[in-house]
Amino acid sequence: MTLQNLPAKRMQLLRRTLKDAHLDGYLTVSTVEQRYLSGIDLSDGEAVFLITPAKAYCVTKKLIVSKMTPARAFLKTEDAPFGTMLAGALEKIKKLGLKRVAFDPNLVDFMTGETLTKAGLVRADGLVNEMRKAKYPDEIARLRKACKIAWESFAEVQPKIKTGMTEEDVRVLMAVAMHKRGADSIPFNIVCFGENTADAHHTPSKTRKLKKGEAVLMDFGCFYEGYTSDMTRSWWHGTPAPAEYTQIWNIVDKARRAGVKALRPGVTAGAIDKAARDVIEAAGYGKEFIHTTGHGIGLIVHDAPILRSGSAAEIPENAVVTVEPGIYFAGKWGIRLEDSFLVTKTGAKKLTQK
Repeated sequence: MTLQNLPAKRMQLLRRTLKDAHLDGYLTVSTVEQRYLSGIDLSDGEAVFLITPAKAYCVTKKLIVSKMTPARAFLKTEDAPFGTMLAGALEKIKKLGLKRVAFDPNLVDFMTGETLTKAGLVRADGLVNEMRKAKYPDEIARLRKACKIAWESFAEVQPKIKTGMTEEDVRVLMAVAMHKRGADSIPFNIVCFGENTADAHHTPSKTRKLKKGEAVLMDFGCFYEGYTSDMTRSWWHGTPAPAEYTQIWNIVDKARRAGVKALRPGVTAGAIDKAARDVIEAAGYGKEFIHTTGHGIGLIVHDAPILRSGSAAEIPENAVVTVEPGIYFAGKWGIRLEDSFLVTKTGAKKLTQK
């Protein structure tokens, strides 16, 4: 199945889901959900989708109507005056006599949520989000390519990193390397030296220069044909690593391997987080592990499922997720090791290398 045919199949699946849930329809203003269901990249405020068990509608501005042409076989597009798209969709609900229409409260702002609730729509978390967890073969192919671009670019850039370069110098090298390999865009490209490696989402500095004998952390990914990659590497630059750094690196690596070993269909996200977190806590550094163990990747960088403590969400076959434990010492240095994995029938297949 090609990506061109996927939106029609997804729309069909959503219609069945609505029928099974005894819902008359589903309204979404989320650009991620709209892209997933139509195959068309829209910006915030450009359209409102209304999907019923029988038909799907796009209420949009007049200048966007032609943009929706590729989806016309399964998505009826209607234009509304500027600023009235949501009102137009609500009027459509009335005209069709739909009594039980849902929206996802996590994907709308407060005012929109209030408007939809007052109009009689019901809240339903994650209808489309659940569909997006398991990837189709063509989605997997693009995720695999995005990961290949990322790790091949890192393999090229890492040997070029020299004492005296700034974090921004290295960030640019990575961006160029990923673009020349076919990346469409670079959603994040974190480069950290020394004490900055303890800042989990540091913004690369144009003035902070790399010194001989200090920690380096790089967290990067790219979009390829709409799908993202994500990986992180940590190492010691220029001199043999101090014993403490090597010890902590090995603990993080052991935690990563424990998380990967637990990764398979049917296991909960919380169980995977626990497998990795238990290693770090047993070593005495639980307070220094300050984020979740991982997350899904797909049309967005931080996608469902989130591998967090206590989560009962089950990991489906063909999900693509990261495993990325870390230990951070504020003002000193931090270590994070991250790879992306395809969940298979028997376990997990690594998509990032090096």
